[in-house]
Amino acid sequence: MKYFLFILILSLLSCDTSKKDVARFTYPPEWEEHEAVWIDFPDETGWGGGMLPTDHLARIEIIKNLVKHVSVNIILPSDKMRMVLDSMLIEAKISMENITVFKHPYMVGAAIRDYGPVLLTNGTEYQMADFKFNVEGAVYGDSTFLKRAQIDNILADSLGYSVNPIDLNSEGGGFITSSKVVLLFEDFAKTRNPELSLKEIENRFLDALQMEKLIWIKEPMLLDKNWHKIEHIYGQGGNYHMDAYLRFVNDSTILIPTIEAAIKDKTPLLKADYNASIANLERLKQETNIDGKPFNIVEIPHPDLSLYQYQFPLSDYNKDMFTSSKVGDTITYVPIMGYSNFLITNGAVLVSEYWKPGLPESEKEKDEKMKAILQTYFPNREIIGIKNALMLNWFGGGIHCQTMQVPKITKQ
Repeated sequence: MKYFLFILILSLLSCDTSKKDVARFTYPPEWEEHEAVWIDFPDETGWGGGMLPTDHLARIEIIKNLVKHVSVNIILPSDKMRMVLDSMLIEAKISMENITVFKHPYMVGAAIRDYGPVLLTNGTEYQMADFKFNVEGAVYGDSTFLKRAQIDNILADSLGYSVNPIDLNSEGGGFITSSKVVLLFEDFAKTRNPELSLKEIENRFLDALQMEKLIWIKEPMLLDKNWHKIEHIYGQGGNYHMDAYLRFVNDSTILIPTIEAAIKDKTPLLKADYNASIANLERLKQETNIDGKPFNIVEIPHPDLSLYQYQFPLSDYNKDMFTSSKVGDTITYVPIMGYSNFLITNGAVLVSEYWKPGLPESEKEKDEKMKAILQTYFPNREIIGIKNALMLNWFGGGIHCQTMQVPKITKQ
């Protein structure tokens, strides 16, 4: 009888574990199959003080390449922008067959990656990790920008996602994951959650995304610092978003951009980020995966930022925008450019392509080298260069920032 009870208890425990495994929600790595991909289509009138070009051509280029491989959800703020979208889709000869459009009045600015639904799945259902949102630590946000925090909840309600509230400020572009590991800048975490220790932040991230290990990256990249970066260099940025820097391409391989020693002294920003990348590269070589084995660290090229920036003297007219400089100083305005901000989706990888006629051939070689690296790790996917990606970079983001994947599930 005792033996029977022992077997019965073991059987029940086994059943319970099985049920837990089935019900467990996890955050799938980006290379797994997608149900759809979100992309934003904002109204950017007046964004950047009138200095920045429109980046809708870049979004249309992304949509045109995505619809060949995956369904696309477009989110926009108004009927006016719907008319702009429709006109541009017609001109680009893009069918609406694989596109769904959502309107949301709180969509101020861009980057669906940061305020859109972060979706976990148990294979048949979705659960949204509802991080709090304080506009990158409220460095340049106001109540209008903060309204974006409601967008993922409203979408979750309308689309039937269950919601798991996360007591942590974060944006989707701030973390990068494999199946089990999270990469995060220390400065990203501290800026958003100054009242918490790094250990507390680590535990909450691991629990929210159902990951097993978090690796802290110590040296921030100034290129992604928002607005004033160093000396008289300015530009938009996400304040230390990981998707502008390190990227997993499988569970054991991390890509890291490295600036050539030959160009590092062209600007103070290149030099600072060169030094930071060298330090981070050496630290990453000492890190291990959850199995205790070192990662395969692959160095990828970095564009020569000095070829794309523009400069102008600071005047009385715009001095209030550049408070770390004075009238008469030469302001250098930079895009947050780089190859790390790529998107992996069904059958394709979309990556920035920067070379244009008139630029050095060395920049073209970097475009081709990056595509070749991605092809090595995704041999069965089309590697697509987005020729207008620089337009997105001027606004402080990129291809990955402006998109967000919806994991594939089995419909019941």
